[in-house]
Amino acid sequence: MRRLPALVAGSQSWGLPIADRSAATLVEGLLVAPSPSGPDRRVDQLILDPPLILWTACRAWQTAGFRPSGARQLADWLLENAASTIRWDERESRRFQSLPAEKPDDRFVQQIVSDLVAGETAARLAQDDSPQVREQAHLLGLLSGARRWLEMASGGSVSDAGAILPPWLTTPEKTAAGRAAAALARATAAPDAGEPDAEWRECRDWALENAHAWCRERAGLPALLPPLAEKLDRLAQLERQFHQTLETEKLESLAEFAAGAGHEINNPLAIIGGRAQLLLRDEPSRERQRELAMIVAQVRRANEMIADIRLFSRPPEPEFQPVDLSELVDRVLAEAAEQAAERAIALVRSGDREALRIEADPNQIGIAIHALCRNAIEAIGRNGMVDVSLRRTPLGAEVLVADDGPGIKPEERRHLFDPFYSARQAGRGLGFGLSKAWRIVTGHGGSIEVESEPGEGAVFVIKLPRTVAAQRA
Repeated sequence: MRRLPALVAGSQSWGLPIADRSAATLVEGLLVAPSPSGPDRRVDQLILDPPLILWTACRAWQTAGFRPSGARQLADWLLENAASTIRWDERESRRFQSLPAEKPDDRFVQQIVSDLVAGETAARLAQDDSPQVREQAHLLGLLSGARRWLEMASGGSVSDAGAILPPWLTTPEKTAAGRAAAALARATAAPDAGEPDAEWRECRDWALENAHAWCRERAGLPALLPPLAEKLDRLAQLERQFHQTLETEKLESLAEFAAGAGHEINNPLAIIGGRAQLLLRDEPSRERQRELAMIVAQVRRANEMIADIRLFSRPPEPEFQPVDLSELVDRVLAEAAEQAAERAIALVRSGDREALRIEADPNQIGIAIHALCRNAIEAIGRNGMVDVSLRRTPLGAEVLVADDGPGIKPEERRHLFDPFYSARQAGRGLGFGLSKAWRIVTGHGGSIEVESEPGEGAVFVIKLPRTVAAQRA
């Protein structure tokens, strides 16, 4: 039996076990892409490992605030993020790769049987409910032994369990929780509590067979999991750093060009605007007044663009102070509400509304969030929805701006923050809004990421560090 990387809360840690079968499945998942058609059998394997699913639920919540709809979605998340999520320290890695000396005792077998039966029974009890409730009930049943697993993993103490377990597991949706509770009572019923029916006996036999399979040791492949995950994560980091460096240097060079060009263009514009205003003041002809007024208006528009160029090229230094990001988002949404309403677009605030404090310049971050909201509204055009939410992260916070607009073509994504890119999709990213947002966020030591497919909307994610010290580290 091998141990997963420790879950840590305060001074306490829990080293949950993982089956060799599951470790081999994860190695395969790191090396081989899933089949584009049909169910992934690797997911089927992983959801038969209750302590691994529990570990994944805790780690997914800790690192990404991820709340799964069911066990399969949680296993999918693990397969997708295995390289960056399953990381042992050097001592744990050596121990994992050596031949397991620790043998699972009867408590592990009994708990796995109980969890598997509880999950299957909970799903069966919820068969008349919606698919979502069935999935949730199955997951809650599968994780019904969470505290027991933590107790076995720590030698008896679960005093800090509330700090490591995700809130959705400790305060679940009532209907699904009721199904899971009934299933747990059924799974742990005494053998003499009445003659079990055939379906019940079949479920118990199936769970017992999988529990024994969970305990079987496998040589070779499982031991490759720690070094393989580490190498693939390092490779992914290097690839991200390369693209980030390339993008940063490109935009920095554009900023240098913008600073010089803005200064050179502003001088003749000032002369043109001033002369046009003088001529307009003394011009008796109405027709010529209209023409001169148009010149003045276009000069003002050009001046606004130059101001945006200057902000992009030479933004003012952020004035850092404690900021409640939740309150700031509410204020920005109130300012953008009228523009959204004019286009029949619902501007929604979802997710956690509790205070989320970071060190930032509230004016600049407000401009960046507003720019993303405006970009989303313009991308939709009319009749749609923009959803803004906050997410706590171990290093700070994330602001997510999602829209149900036309999405972004892959070839346009790499130019999304370029201030002078002219082939942008109609309605998205007009002007310097996205460029300003990128400049402000990177000036705070953060980043902006985009998730989008054509026809499926877009999600812009602002990632911000919690403190000034963190962004300068």
